[in-house]
Amino acid sequence: MKKMIAAFLTALMLINFLFLSFPSAQALTGFSVSASVSFAYLGETFKWTVYDVKNSTGTIRYSFDIYKDGQRIHYEPSYNTFSSREFTPAAPGRYKVVVAVKDGNNSLSKSSDEITVKANPNRITKIEPVSATSLRITWNKVPGANEYALYRSTDTKNWRLVKKTAGTTFVNTYLKAGTRYFYKVSYYRPGLLDSGFGPAAAGVPMGNTRITSLTSPSGRRIRMTWAKASGASGYQVAMATSANGSYKSVRIVTGGTTAIFSGVKSGSTLYFKVRPYRRVYTTTYWGQYSAYRAVKVK
Repeated sequence: MKKMIAAFLTALMLINFLFLSFPSAQALTGFSVSASVSFAYLGETFKWTVYDVKNSTGTIRYSFDIYKDGQRIHYEPSYNTFSSREFTPAAPGRYKVVVAVKDGNNSLSKSSDEITVKANPNRITKIEPVSATSLRITWNKVPGANEYALYRSTDTKNWRLVKKTAGTTFVNTYLKAGTRYFYKVSYYRPGLLDSGFGPAAAGVPMGNTRITSLTSPSGRRIRMTWAKASGASGYQVAMATSANGSYKSVRIVTGGTTAIFSGVKSGSTLYFKVRPYRRVYTTTYWGQYSAYRAVKVK
């Protein structure tokens, strides 16, 4: 049903292109070129085309500038032969396109209406630690994209290209355990001017852990220990009443790998998992849960 609605809205927007006409440039001596521009925003990408150029006296060339919230974010310093272009906004805001046509030494230009963009289709959906030195980064698939470029930073100021790939997931290796890494992604497709970057997301590589001991040494008492995970600053212990049941957090442990539970119901069988985490300033980054282990309480 959602796909049908999306298809209908796209078709509706295609039908309702906003046609902008370039008037004759009367003030420019000897220059009477006229042209039209079709412009549309299809829920993701701006598309515009200059067509029906008339009365030209030389080679026609074009330029396309893009503005966001009143500031120019893309500038073409020279004219070219591309009369049709597209652009995908990287962030919410108010966008407009300024198209210019040049004939010899004269030019004329026209702006589109401003379009408010609320969402960005180009975003990282998940970053999860694979090991103490690697992270798996996953991002959403953009229709028509044939390649993605993944960038990384440790300070959100200095970025370096990590990988270009046709897929939507990548495992970044040779990282430092416990260090926070930021990632952002852009994409390419035939005819695309520039997708821009989606919002940055962060993750911390940390080692995996496992439960090494789970016993009930005395009545209504449980003692649990687990392996230390590189890069972790603490651990979360989760418990359930069945192996595939709903696990709920029952203990946060910092500075150790042991937890003792008292007052547990005698005769019950309980299931436990544990996962590492890393606290960076006010943000907590979680590692992978271990396999579960069970214990019957004395």
